[in-house]
Amino acid sequence: MPAISVIIPVYKVERYLDACVASVAAQTFSDLEILLVDDGSPDNCHALCDAWAKKDPRVRVLHRENGGLSAARNTGIQAATGRFLAFVDADDLLEPDTLRRAWEAQQQHDADLVIFNLVYVDENNTPLPTPDFTGFRDEVLDADGVWQRYFALAEQKIYYVVAWNKLYKRELFATLRYAEGKRYEDQFLLPGLLAQCKTIACLGWQGYRYVQRGGSIMAQGSSRNYLDRSEFLLEWCDFFAARGDVLRAEGLLNDAIENLSEKQRFDLSTAAQRVRYRAACRGCAEAYRMLARRAGQRSMRLRAALLRLGLPVYRIFLQSRQ
Repeated sequence: MPAISVIIPVYKVERYLDACVASVAAQTFSDLEILLVDDGSPDNCHALCDAWAKKDPRVRVLHRENGGLSAARNTGIQAATGRFLAFVDADDLLEPDTLRRAWEAQQQHDADLVIFNLVYVDENNTPLPTPDFTGFRDEVLDADGVWQRYFALAEQKIYYVVAWNKLYKRELFATLRYAEGKRYEDQFLLPGLLAQCKTIACLGWQGYRYVQRGGSIMAQGSSRNYLDRSEFLLEWCDFFAARGDVLRAEGLLNDAIENLSEKQRFDLSTAAQRVRYRAACRGCAEAYRMLARRAGQRSMRLRAALLRLGLPVYRIFLQSRQ
């Protein structure tokens, strides 16, 4: 049983894959298995993966039909044999000491989760000045501490969210899986992940190189342009309401409502997308009904009723209060 299983989903990254895998294989912490999950990539990635398996006995290749990033990660989780898990995107890079530093932090603090810092780089591996992650420092937090840090940040908040700058105890994924068919799948996962963590070791050392390239899914515009954002905000609303944090839940709900009000942002050209949009709008009304029951506030019941009449009606109500 290796100490760490490193899961690398692979799809249309022929130009980047060798450098990524080489950065993992060259780690100064070598007690690894490296799982290359070939997600039905239509380029030459399948052959590159097989070549790595012949070159390094720690590499295993899982060929599968294309199902998206979350499905590939879930395949890797299911196949992993390590006591700890790490994810690396196939177009990114690790510094040589990244997993050693994460392992040592885990051992020192008996951490459920270790977060290591990141730096944005261009396709030539040159660090980019923004966003600036150099302000992060070594610290040990509980889940509440992570949430406080998260909500106090702007773009740098991805430090706490994304899958690939972390070392996880395997038990965290006993039942947890990434939401398939979703963008921003890390956001959907985060509440369930942190809810299981007592100790989270955060490192300021920038051990992950996040490559910015035009063809990646993350280069396709603001998260506000996709219904997934409002959907995970509604899930977060339920999560914080269940914890008794009604104020935080209402703030997240209002952010979802504001995003859905920007209807022109979304591609609603298909029936399926229109159904999703209407479901999210209904979800906002139900969320305000839920909060009203918890908080006993008449104003929340009124908002729920107006939202059931539709977002245009609700927006008129908000404008009348300004």
